[in-house]
Formats: sequence, C-alpha cells, structure tokens
Amino acid sequence: MSKLKNNLLLLSFISFFILTEAKSQLSSIPVRHTKDTVYIDYNEGKYYLYHVVKNEDNLSSIASFYGTSVAAIRDLNGMTDPQINAKKIIKIPIQYNSVKSPVQRSSFEKYNYIPVFYKVKKGDTVYRLFRIYFPRDSNEIKNINVIKSNIIKMDSKLLIGYFPVQPVKKSSTDISFQPNRNKDTLSLHFDKSKKVLVSTSGAAKTFDSAFEKTEYPYVLSNKIPEHSVVEITNPMSNKKITGKVIGKIPPGKYPLDILLLLAENDALDLGFLDLKFFVSVKYYK
Repeated sequence: MSKLKNNLLLLSFISFFILTEAKSQLSSIPVRHTKDTVYIDYNEGKYYLYHVVKNEDNLSSIASFYGTSVAAIRDLNGMTDPQINAKKIIKIPIQYNSVKSPVQRSSFEKYNYIPVFYKVKKGDTVYRLFRIYFPRDSNEIKNINVIKSNIIKMDSKLLIGYFPVQPVKKSSTDISFQPNRNKDTLSLHFDKSKKVLVSTSGAAKTFDSAFEKTEYPYVLSNKIPEHSVVEITNPMSNKKITGKVIGKIPPGKYPLDILLLLAENDALDLGFLDLKFFVSVKYYK
C-alpha cells in the first residue's frame, strides 16, 4: 500500500510538471481579474508593479500569476513573515521588456494580459517619462494617452502597456490531497532499518509543489535514493525539517549540481529566502 501511495504521488508530481511546462491558458483559472488596475513604477533602473493583496491571495499564487518567485517578492518588499494581509500593497519585480505595446490587445489576448498604468508623480516631466522610464514605446504611449504637449498633470494615469500573466490551473490534485500538515509524522530514526547513516551537503532550490498542504515535506532528488527519509538542515540557522524523497528531479529544467528540490514553504521554514541555497542532509541507506 505504501509503495502504491508513493507511486501515485510521483505520478501526480510528473503530471503537475507537465501541466506547468505546457502552461495551458485556455483551461486556466486566473487568481486575479484581468481588468483590475495595476500600476508600474521605476527606481534606479528597476521596474516593479504594485499589487493589492486580496483575501484569496498568497505569496505563491501571486508569484505564479506574475511569473516571478516568492523569494524575489519577499526580497523586494523586505518581508520576514510569509503571511500577507488583504488590502496590503506589495511590489512585484518585473522586466520592462515583458510589458507589451500599449496598442489594443485582441479579444483573445485580453484574457492573458493585464493593462499596466503609470501614475504621474510630482517632478515627472515628458523627458523623464519617455527618455528614461519608458523610452521603448514612447510614441505609442503618447498616442494612446493623447499626449500633445510637454505638460502632464500630476496624478494622471497613463496606459503604459500590457503585462502577460500566468493564470494558475486548479487541478484535481489540489483538491484530493489536503491532509493536515504535521512535520513530526516522519523521523530520521524511523528509517534505522537501513544500517548506514549518510551525511551530505549541497545546493538546493525550490519548486512549485502541486500540493498546498502535505503530511510531511516532499523532496525531489537525483542523488538521494527514492523513499529515503531525510533530515534537512540550514547550517546557518540550524533550523531543521524532516521529509521524504518521493521522486527524481525532472531533467533539463534545473542545474546538474542541485542536490535536492524543496517546496517553497519548506524552504521558508528553514529560513531560506534566496532562489538557491545550501543545505546539509542526513539519511540512512
């Protein structure tokens, strides 16, 4: 029964990765209405969007929607708490070349893009806006917003372009696997039937887990045997979690030097905010 359960979990993960890579937008359900007003801002060569947190939002869904990572959002906003409150405004880091021309989108594209506006601030000039902030599509932005003079009123809302969103599909796995989280379910000593304790260390990264809640952390690794119970430690903080290797890392998507993949929430529990981090691992074999 245990082997069957592990096989089903592995199959679910493989299906999830296929769905993620395909990014099928026709059957997707957006976590945010595409007609919501989203504002862009610029600071020292970097661009970001302002997102107003809704009741149903969490950092993972927001990051997925905008095509960024939880770690990047936390870093930009100086977050130490993984929880976010509704109506809070947070910054979303983006690449300006991801913002499409402000020319009207087709009816099909409207479902996959959100309009992005810039709110004119005190001190903004036409030169600053279209030579420094948004030089790429300056003529189109001027035409769309009917800008014919060098004077732009403060608080004016200018359509800058359209940003592609990555709606998240709620698959059946999101519903069928929702057990209460209990990270004490596993113990490294539980696996002592295997005689040799192995200690290793290496680089780790996060992946988008198909499951919001699991009975213990799920781990993917090519270097640690499947079904192994692993004790993972952050050597900087000495924080630990115990999980189980349920499958291998999908080929082609991650660097070869990666020891293991963790769900983002598990990485946060260890105190990691970066996209790539160093861990120490113990397991029996």
